[in-house]
Amino acid sequence: MSRTITVRLAFGIVILSFLCSLFIASIFSALDPSILSGDPLGIFSYLALFFAQVFLVIPIIALLRKNKMNLYENFRLKAVSKRTLLVSVLLSFGTVMVSSEINIIIEKIIPIPQSFLNLETLLSPESTLSMVLIFLTIVLIAPIGEEMVFRGFLQRYLEEHWGDITRAILVTSLFFAAIHFNPYWAIQIYMMGLLLGYLSWKTKSILPSIVVHVAINGTSMLFMALGENAEKSLLWKDHINPFLLGLGGVAFWYGLKSLQSEIVDIS
Repeated sequence: MSRTITVRLAFGIVILSFLCSLFIASIFSALDPSILSGDPLGIFSYLALFFAQVFLVIPIIALLRKNKMNLYENFRLKAVSKRTLLVSVLLSFGTVMVSSEINIIIEKIIPIPQSFLNLETLLSPESTLSMVLIFLTIVLIAPIGEEMVFRGFLQRYLEEHWGDITRAILVTSLFFAAIHFNPYWAIQIYMMGLLLGYLSWKTKSILPSIVVHVAINGTSMLFMALGENAEKSLLWKDHINPFLLGLGGVAFWYGLKSLQSEIVDIS
């Protein structure tokens, strides 16, 4: 990456991207009367989330184009082998099972604040169009955009500039957790960021981290939509079924081991 982009500028453009995202969200949210009335959220609230995620990556694209930099290279949009994608799927399953059990344990120690429980309303739209928008936003656009911004742009640049992979992943993951403004799940989000950062560095591509990110977000939405039905299928004595947890642990271990021992780039 061109040294014309300093570390300060790299952080600055990521912050600017986030502020642009918030600005766009505030415009659409202001058009939704249900925000003040307390009624179920209207279409503009879901459009706010949708366009906020879309605009997250635009300032960085503009910066790269201005400096005549290759977007695929600077966002780590490199193709990977089918085996790598399969490993990513295994990691996704393992991550979902293990992180779900961690969430359960944390919730037993520190109950979820009511304000965070209210967020479930946002993920339970009443209209079909709103459901489509929230699905596209959380399951597809958010993972792709966030991986481009954090693992593709910021982490990649910090790796090259600092020459310290561990530091780059730790700092990028911290930024990633901070922009979610969710102190209750900050630890889980940070740990997720570490895994995604490791994946993108190891494979030299954000495609595997996108796969894992999509799987985590998609599973979270699915569990929330199924409600008690999901609990009956997954839980045993208020914890993740030991068989599923063990299977997830094996999948996670095998996935990481495969990344360590296999050549994952396309030959």
